[in-house]
Amino acid sequence: MRRYEGLFLFDTAVAREWPAMEEEVRRLCSRIGAELLVCVKFDERKLAYEIARRKRGTYVLAYFDAPPERLNDIERDIRLSEVILRGLVLRTEKLTEERLAQLRAHPADVPLTPLGGDGRRHDDDRRFTERRPGEAQRAAPAETGRQAVSTSTAPPMETLPPGPGPV
Repeated sequence: MRRYEGLFLFDTAVAREWPAMEEEVRRLCSRIGAELLVCVKFDERKLAYEIARRKRGTYVLAYFDAPPERLNDIERDIRLSEVILRGLVLRTEKLTEERLAQLRAHPADVPLTPLGGDGRRHDDDRRFTERRPGEAQRAAPAETGRQAVSTSTAPPMETLPPGPGPV
Protein backbone atom coordinates (compact mmCIF):
# COMPACT_ATOMS: atom_id res chain seq x y z
CA MET A 1 0.00 0.00 0.00
CA ARG A 2 1.19 3.48 -0.83
CA ARG A 3 0.22 6.86 0.55
CA TYR A 4 -1.86 9.18 -1.61
CA GLU A 5 -3.22 12.70 -1.39
CA GLY A 6 -6.62 13.43 -2.86
CA LEU A 7 -8.13 16.83 -3.48
CA PHE A 8 -11.83 16.68 -4.28
CA LEU A 9 -14.03 19.52 -5.51
CA PHE A 10 -17.56 19.11 -4.19
CA ASP A 11 -20.70 20.65 -5.59
CA THR A 12 -21.93 22.83 -2.73
CA ALA A 13 -25.47 22.84 -4.12
CA VAL A 14 -25.73 19.07 -3.55
CA ALA A 15 -23.51 18.46 -0.54
CA ARG A 16 -23.99 21.41 1.81
CA GLU A 17 -23.17 19.65 5.08
CA TRP A 18 -19.70 18.51 6.06
CA PRO A 19 -20.77 15.00 7.20
CA ALA A 20 -22.16 14.27 3.72
CA MET A 21 -18.87 15.28 2.06
CA GLU A 22 -16.79 13.28 4.51
CA GLU A 23 -19.04 10.25 4.04
CA GLU A 24 -18.57 10.43 0.25
CA VAL A 25 -14.76 10.42 0.63
CA ARG A 26 -15.02 7.48 3.06
CA ARG A 27 -17.23 5.65 0.55
CA LEU A 28 -14.69 6.19 -2.24
CA CYS A 29 -11.86 4.91 -0.06
CA SER A 30 -13.76 1.88 1.17
CA ARG A 31 -14.67 0.84 -2.40
CA ILE A 32 -10.98 0.43 -3.29
CA GLY A 33 -9.88 -0.98 0.06
CA ALA A 34 -8.01 2.15 1.13
CA GLU A 35 -7.37 3.27 4.68
CA LEU A 36 -8.44 6.90 5.13
CA LEU A 37 -5.87 8.67 7.32
CA VAL A 38 -7.34 12.17 7.43
CA CYS A 39 -10.09 14.10 5.66
CA VAL A 40 -10.43 17.87 6.15
CA LYS A 41 -12.25 20.73 4.47
CA PHE A 42 -9.67 22.71 2.53
CA ASP A 43 -11.60 25.71 1.30
CA GLU A 44 -14.88 26.92 -0.13
CA ARG A 45 -14.52 29.43 -2.91
CA LYS A 46 -15.68 30.83 -6.21
CA LEU A 47 -14.36 28.78 -9.13
CA ALA A 48 -12.17 30.34 -11.80
CA TYR A 49 -14.59 29.04 -14.43
CA GLU A 50 -17.90 27.24 -14.35
CA ILE A 51 -17.86 23.47 -13.97
CA ALA A 52 -21.16 21.74 -14.71
CA ARG A 53 -22.87 25.15 -14.48
CA ARG A 54 -21.57 25.67 -10.93
CA LYS A 55 -19.77 28.84 -9.90
CA ARG A 56 -18.78 27.80 -6.35
CA GLY A 57 -17.32 24.67 -4.87
CA THR A 58 -15.86 23.17 -1.71
CA TYR A 59 -12.41 21.60 -1.76
CA VAL A 60 -11.77 18.60 0.49
CA LEU A 61 -8.25 17.32 1.20
CA ALA A 62 -7.76 13.66 2.07
CA TYR A 63 -4.75 11.45 2.73
CA PHE A 64 -5.11 7.70 2.43
CA ASP A 65 -3.14 4.50 1.99
CA ALA A 66 -4.28 2.45 -0.99
CA PRO A 67 -3.08 -0.33 -3.28
CA PRO A 68 -1.65 1.26 -6.46
CA GLU A 69 -3.53 -1.10 -8.77
CA ARG A 70 -6.88 0.23 -7.51
CA LEU A 71 -6.30 3.92 -8.33
CA ASN A 72 -8.09 3.61 -11.66
CA ASP A 73 -11.18 2.52 -9.74
CA ILE A 74 -11.21 5.60 -7.50
CA GLU A 75 -10.70 7.90 -10.49
CA ARG A 76 -13.63 6.24 -12.26
CA ASP A 77 -15.79 6.59 -9.12
CA ILE A 78 -14.89 10.30 -8.93
CA ARG A 79 -16.05 10.82 -12.51
CA LEU A 80 -19.30 8.95 -11.81
CA SER A 81 -20.06 10.72 -8.53
CA GLU A 82 -22.96 13.16 -8.56
CA VAL A 83 -21.57 15.35 -5.77
CA ILE A 84 -17.89 15.52 -6.79
CA LEU A 85 -17.21 17.87 -9.68
CA ARG A 86 -13.48 17.16 -10.01
CA GLY A 87 -10.83 15.16 -8.21
CA LEU A 88 -7.08 14.82 -8.25
CA VAL A 89 -5.20 11.94 -6.63
CA LEU A 90 -1.42 12.13 -6.32
CA ARG A 91 1.14 9.90 -4.67
CA THR A 92 2.78 11.64 -1.73
CA GLU A 93 6.07 10.78 -0.13
CA LYS A 94 6.73 13.99 1.78
CA LEU A 95 3.88 13.76 4.26
CA THR A 96 5.49 13.53 7.67
CA GLU A 97 3.89 12.02 10.73
CA GLU A 98 4.10 15.46 12.36
CA ARG A 99 2.06 17.07 9.56
CA LEU A 100 -0.40 14.17 9.63
CA ALA A 101 -0.87 14.69 13.39
CA GLN A 102 -1.47 18.42 12.80
CA LEU A 103 -4.14 17.65 10.23
CA ARG A 104 -5.81 15.11 12.52
CA ALA A 105 -5.87 17.67 15.35
CA HIS A 106 -7.47 20.30 13.08
CA PRO A 107 -11.30 20.36 13.22
CA ALA A 108 -12.40 18.62 10.01
CA ASP A 109 -15.26 20.98 9.19
CA VAL A 110 -13.18 24.18 9.62
CA PRO A 111 -11.39 25.16 6.37
CA LEU A 112 -7.60 25.05 6.40
CA THR A 113 -5.69 28.26 5.80
CA PRO A 114 -3.41 27.86 2.76
CA LEU A 115 0.28 27.98 3.67
CA GLY A 116 1.38 30.21 0.78
CA GLY A 117 -1.31 32.90 0.85
CA ASP A 118 -3.55 33.09 -2.18
CA GLY A 119 -0.98 31.65 -4.57
CA ARG A 120 -0.68 34.77 -6.69
CA ARG A 121 2.62 36.15 -5.42
CA HIS A 122 5.50 34.47 -3.68
CA ASP A 123 7.80 36.88 -1.86
CA ASP A 124 10.61 34.34 -1.63
CA ASP A 125 10.82 34.07 -5.45
CA ARG A 126 13.22 36.74 -6.74
CA ARG A 127 11.90 36.56 -10.28
CA PHE A 128 8.63 38.10 -9.09
CA THR A 129 9.78 40.47 -6.36
CA GLU A 130 12.74 42.09 -8.11
CA ARG A 131 10.85 43.09 -11.24
CA ARG A 132 9.89 46.68 -11.71
CA PRO A 133 6.60 47.69 -13.33
CA GLY A 134 6.90 47.47 -17.10
CA GLU A 135 9.72 44.91 -17.10
CA ALA A 136 9.35 41.68 -19.01
CA GLN A 137 7.82 38.85 -16.97
CA ARG A 138 10.02 36.04 -18.26
CA ALA A 139 13.19 35.11 -16.42
CA ALA A 140 16.58 36.25 -17.62
CA PRO A 141 18.90 33.54 -19.00
CA ALA A 142 21.17 33.75 -15.93
CA GLU A 143 18.20 33.01 -13.66
CA THR A 144 17.07 29.95 -15.58
CA GLY A 145 20.51 28.50 -16.29
CA ARG A 146 19.82 28.47 -20.05
CA GLN A 147 21.34 30.49 -22.83
CA ALA A 148 19.26 32.97 -24.76
CA VAL A 149 18.56 31.82 -28.30
CA SER A 150 17.38 34.14 -31.04
CA THR A 151 14.26 32.90 -32.77
CA SER A 152 14.48 35.40 -35.63
CA THR A 153 15.09 33.94 -39.09
CA ALA A 154 15.85 37.27 -40.76
CA PRO A 155 19.47 38.35 -41.16
CA PRO A 156 20.66 41.36 -39.15
CA MET A 157 19.58 44.74 -40.55
CA GLU A 158 23.16 45.78 -41.49
CA THR A 159 23.55 42.90 -43.97
CA LEU A 160 20.33 43.47 -45.88
CA PRO A 161 20.89 44.76 -49.40
CA PRO A 162 19.50 48.20 -50.07
CA GLY A 163 16.00 47.91 -51.41
CA PRO A 164 14.24 50.01 -53.96
CA GLY A 165 13.35 53.49 -52.87
CA PRO A 166 9.90 54.61 -51.84
CA VAL A 167 7.28 53.73 -54.41
